[in-house]
Amino acid sequence: MRRTCHKLPGGLRGLNRAHRAARFARSGFTLIEIVMVVMIMGLLIMMVAVAAAFGLRNKEQLKNEARQLGGFLEHVRTLSAINGRRYTVEYGLDEDEQRYFVWAPITVEEGDYYEGDDEEARKPVGFHDMPTRKRGDGSRVYAVWIDRIAFADGSSTTDSQVKIDFMPTGGAHWHYVYLTNEDEDFYTVVLNPFTGGSEIYPGEHKPPEPERLR
Repeated sequence: MRRTCHKLPGGLRGLNRAHRAARFARSGFTLIEIVMVVMIMGLLIMMVAVAAAFGLRNKEQLKNEARQLGGFLEHVRTLSAINGRRYTVEYGLDEDEQRYFVWAPITVEEGDYYEGDDEEARKPVGFHDMPTRKRGDGSRVYAVWIDRIAFADGSSTTDSQVKIDFMPTGGAHWHYVYLTNEDEDFYTVVLNPFTGGSEIYPGEHKPPEPERLR
């Protein structure tokens, strides 16, 4: 039996090839689609890496601020003991101007700004402003700030002015300073009058429970 082969006209042959190509393209990814997927994955990985880097930077800055405050408190305690005079650290927790500094005893001279009488004249020195950063619109916000100050009896305060006395005998009011940042990380700086030093803890270190409540 003889078979007859019918040839398709040129136009139909081209249409048939186009149909097969379209069917093949639908059966898998094209090169452009693969490139787009790879680019999107790369962007996502980069975004995660950048976010992690910023988070690490913010936490390191918070840790450095805690160390700086701890060193400041120990320096004030040492000055009080060496000079035999009362020094007072003041924390300013005002939202518009967060800072800490020390009221140091001075010899009064004409034109000096001080508090107390001539016998106990003291002058504010050693100002440390809490660090800020710029927003995209140019305004500034705190990068690290003092969330609150707590005491050994379990009470705490967010008053705009908190004063802690350092006495020549080496004693001072036992208190906890909680530093935080926009990522809600915390570091706690504890002034311990029994050891005479500052202790730094990651997280929110709690005062021990008073004996009468145990």
